[in-house]
Amino acid sequence: MTVPVAWVVTRGDEVTITPASAAKPAAAEEEPEQPRETSLWSSEERVKAPTHADRAPVELGTRFTAAKDGAATGVRFYKAPGEKGQHTGSLWDARGRRLAKVTFPDETASGWQEARFSSPVQLEAGQVYTVSYHSAHGTYVGSQGAGSATSGPLSTTSRNAGVFRYGGSGGFPRQSNPKGYNYWVDVIFRWHEHRRPTTPRPTYTRWPTATPTPTWTRWPTEEPTSGPTNWPTGRPTHRPTHWPTDVPTNVPTDLPTDLPTDLPTSEPSPTVTVTRTPTTRPTATHRPTHWPTWRPTPRPTPTRWPTVEPTPTRSQTPLPTPTKSPTGTAEPTPTKSPTRTPEPTPTKTPTKSPEPTPEPTKPQEPGNRSCDGFPTPDCTGVPPGTKLTAKALNEGRSYRVTAAGTELNGVHIAGDLLITANNVVVRNSQIDGMVINEFGPNTYSFKIYDSTVGPASGCNTLPGVGESKFTAERVLVRNHGDGFRASGDNIVIRDSFVRLCSNPGDHSDGVQTYKTGKGLVLDHNTIDQRNVKDITAPIFLTDPQIVDAVVTNNLVMGGTYSIQLKNARGTLIVQGNQIVDKSWAYGPVEADCDKISWRNNSIVTIDKDYNVTSVVKALPCAK
Repeated sequence: MTVPVAWVVTRGDEVTITPASAAKPAAAEEEPEQPRETSLWSSEERVKAPTHADRAPVELGTRFTAAKDGAATGVRFYKAPGEKGQHTGSLWDARGRRLAKVTFPDETASGWQEARFSSPVQLEAGQVYTVSYHSAHGTYVGSQGAGSATSGPLSTTSRNAGVFRYGGSGGFPRQSNPKGYNYWVDVIFRWHEHRRPTTPRPTYTRWPTATPTPTWTRWPTEEPTSGPTNWPTGRPTHRPTHWPTDVPTNVPTDLPTDLPTDLPTSEPSPTVTVTRTPTTRPTATHRPTHWPTWRPTPRPTPTRWPTVEPTPTRSQTPLPTPTKSPTGTAEPTPTKSPTRTPEPTPTKTPTKSPEPTPEPTKPQEPGNRSCDGFPTPDCTGVPPGTKLTAKALNEGRSYRVTAAGTELNGVHIAGDLLITANNVVVRNSQIDGMVINEFGPNTYSFKIYDSTVGPASGCNTLPGVGESKFTAERVLVRNHGDGFRASGDNIVIRDSFVRLCSNPGDHSDGVQTYKTGKGLVLDHNTIDQRNVKDITAPIFLTDPQIVDAVVTNNLVMGGTYSIQLKNARGTLIVQGNQIVDKSWAYGPVEADCDKISWRNNSIVTIDKDYNVTSVVKALPCAK
C-alpha cells in the first residue's frame, strides 16, 4: 500500500502545500524534513525607538548566530518615519564577506520592510553572521541599551549585536556603539526538523498471539482423533504425503510485506515554536571585562605642576567663566623666552646640524626612543629611516595573523591588521587602516610598538587600535574617529600620540571604554581633538564595568569635556594630567570626584609643537 506525503513550504506569509509522489518508505528511514521559519522580531511587533537623523549614508546591522544549521532567506528592517530613498539589504560572514544582497521592493512609508534573497544562503550552526541594510538618507531608528533577542534557534550575539559603518557605498558594518544600540535589522531564517518514523518496524496485529505454532484443529481423517499424550520418538509410518488443503482459518495465508495499515495517511502541518525574550532590556553600556590585580606606579610628578592642591570649591560643570580666562592669558608672560633668544649665540650650532644623521640607527633600537616632553609625531610612530616591506592583504581588506607568537617588524599593511592569534608583536610598522584583535566572540592578546596607525589623509570612523588585552607604546594614531578602543582587560597605552578626526554622525574619542574590565593604564600620552566637529572626549571613560583605572601624565585638548571618568569603581587615579586651556566645549572635566584620587592636574597653554608654555591654574575635580 502507499501513504500520501506532503512537503510544507513557506513563502512570506503564505503556506504552499505541494503533494509529493507516493512511495514506499524504507522501514528505518527518516520522515520528510519539516521546514520552519522565524525572525528575531515579529512583524507585528511595534517598535518604540527614537528616530536618528545623521544626514550621512550609513550601513546598519545586527550580528547573530543560529543554534542549528539552516538558511537565511531574506532581510527585514524597521523603517523610520521620514526615511527616504531605496534600501538594499546584505548578509555577511564573520570575515566581512558579503554572502547575499537584495533590494527592498514596494517599501511602505515606515514600519517593517522585507526583502527575500534570490536563493537561500546556507548558514552553519554556531557561526557569527551580520545582517544589514544601507540607508543613503541616514535616518534610522535605534534603541539604546537593547538586550539580546532569541527566537527558536536564532539569537543575537551576546555583545556588539548592533553595528554600523558610515559611507556612501555601504560595506561590512563592524563598528559598535558604546551605548549598546539596537538598529532593528532582522534576518529571515529557515531550518528543518528531522523526525524519525513513529514505528521503525511494522507491528503485525493480524498474527496469532496465543502460540507461535499454529494448532491444527482439523487433521486428516486417517489420523487418530485422540492419541496418546506423548508421541513416540519415531515418526508414524502412516504420515500423509501432503498437507491438507483446509488449513486453519485463524492462520494468515500471507504475511504483510508493506507498511502497517494503521499508518497515518497525512502529515501534520508544521508549527513554528518561537521563544522570545524582551526586545529591549536595559543593559550595561559597555563590555564586560576583567582587570589585572596590579597597577603601575604613576610617573613622578613633573616639576612644572602647581604645588598647591586643587581646591574643590571651584568645581563646576557649567562652561568655564570667561572672567578667569584673562588670568590664563596674563600668566603666559613668556618674558623668559627672550632669555632663550640670546642662547642661540653659539653660532657653532650649525656645525651640529650634520649630527642628526645618526637618526637612521633608531629603527634598530626603537625602544630607546623617548620624548623630552609630551609625545609628538616626531617621537612616535615608525622610526625615521625604517625600510618597510609591503604585506599583501589575505583577508578581504585586511591582513590577518593566524599563528600565535607572530612578530611583524618593518611591514606596511595597506588596510586593516586583523589579529586572530595570541602573543602577536608588531614593531616599526605602518598600518593604513585599523589594528583589531576581535574575531567573532573572541579577542586575542598583542603588543604594538613604534608604529603608525591610520591613513595619511581622510578620516576613518573606526578606532585605530582595539579591543582588549593589548599594550601600545610610542604608537602614532592619525586620521581616526576614535584613537584607542578599550573593551576588555589588561590594556596599557603609554607614550603615544593621537590626532583625531570625525565624519558626520561620529562620536569621536581619543580613548573610549566599551564594556571595559580591569587594569586600564593610560600614561604619558598626547591626545589632540581640537578642530574636530563630532566629538565626545579625548579621554572618555564612562563604563560601569571599569575597575581600577590609572590616568597619569597625559596632555589632552578638545572634546565636550576633555576628561570624563564616571561610573567606575575600585582604585581610580587621575594625576599629573594637563588640559589645554579653552580647548573644550563644556568644561575641562566631568567626573565622579568622590571616587577618584585626584592630584596635581592643571590647565596649561602650549605651542604648536605641544610644548607647555605656561600653567594657567590648578585643575580641581569637577562633577
